[in-house]
Amino acid sequence: MKSGKFQLLVISLIIAFFALLLGIAVSVTAKNTSDIKHCYEESVKSGLISASLAARELIDPNQFESYNSVEDTDKDVAGYAQTLANLRDLRAKIGVTYIYALKKMENKYYFVFDTDDEEDTRFTEYDLAPVHESAFQGIDSAGILNVVDEFGSFNTGAVPIMKNGKVIGVVSADIEDTFVKMSHSAVRANTLYLVAAMSASMLVVLAISMFLMRGIQKAQDRLHYMANYDKITGLPNRHYLMNYLDGLSQNPAKTQTPFALLFIDIDNFKKVNDGAGHDAGDELLRQIANYLLQTHENSLLFRPPSGALNVSARLGGDEFIKIVHGIGTEGEAANFAKKVLDEFHSPAIDRFIEKFDVGMSIGMALYPLHSDNYHVLVKYADMAMYHAKREGKHIYRIFSFDMEPKFEK
Repeated sequence: MKSGKFQLLVISLIIAFFALLLGIAVSVTAKNTSDIKHCYEESVKSGLISASLAARELIDPNQFESYNSVEDTDKDVAGYAQTLANLRDLRAKIGVTYIYALKKMENKYYFVFDTDDEEDTRFTEYDLAPVHESAFQGIDSAGILNVVDEFGSFNTGAVPIMKNGKVIGVVSADIEDTFVKMSHSAVRANTLYLVAAMSASMLVVLAISMFLMRGIQKAQDRLHYMANYDKITGLPNRHYLMNYLDGLSQNPAKTQTPFALLFIDIDNFKKVNDGAGHDAGDELLRQIANYLLQTHENSLLFRPPSGALNVSARLGGDEFIKIVHGIGTEGEAANFAKKVLDEFHSPAIDRFIEKFDVGMSIGMALYPLHSDNYHVLVKYADMAMYHAKREGKHIYRIFSFDMEPKFEK
């Protein structure tokens, strides 16, 4: 009896020990899985916003604003079709279910673009989800299982389409909620595996989690690049540039060194597109991008302060902005601009110069000489560029305050 009682006690203690160990393991695994799920959902949201930002780069605000009916899109059938094709190509590349753009008219909301291949939804009415409502208020937003409609339930991101500081529509990206459902199923499966084989299950969970996170990180990196860099030239785009300037404004240590902001417009670029085709125009843009990068990368005179960069960016079309640190006077600015214009050639660029008389009109504004507000600085450089354009092309002009009233008349 004593031996039997002892064996029963030992067995009970072993069962209790493994039950406690299993309970601890399940509890820890459940918490880790919950944390991973939360991290995954946040990554999905971030990815959806990045996808929406990338899609917004493909939509011309002027074109979008002009579409108020199916008839308007039929009048611009080539332009509309090209934008829609670009959005569908983006959808396929990044693996989202839908990309679409919405517009508000008479207090109702309508599809303008929709990458759905099976149905023409142009200017059909749409009931907004919370993320769309936030985007129409000018806020980038995303949500898990945020949209539930006749087509299914989706994880959704949306960002505003802006023109002249006003929201004129929103662009949105959807992913079917299969991913979230799969993560829920994985939680249950992992728990059952843990009960049957605790150690093996924990290794499987860890391996799956690392695989998912690596995939998510790669997708985020790809979407970040698409949202912040121009797909033709590889240069930073307007979104990157504005964030960079905002970052400078928030760090006084980086703005102790003066800099010049160059607003550059390509002379006779339309002649290249019309005469040689858009592929030739794209090649010219790439060559100009390489040239603009070389003008500060090879310069020993203008080095940015620690943590800052000399930046060349493409705003869109044939417009570029260049930021060069260390230029504080108009004399230094003039010398740099002359150098940029005088050395504007290469074997690839020269054929465009000879055939189409391609050049550059440059407007310059200096920080902090002309303004310490970056948005104002861009405006001043733009004014100076238009003065250069009117005064002969392939020349530069430095902003002066008497330009402003002349420009506005």
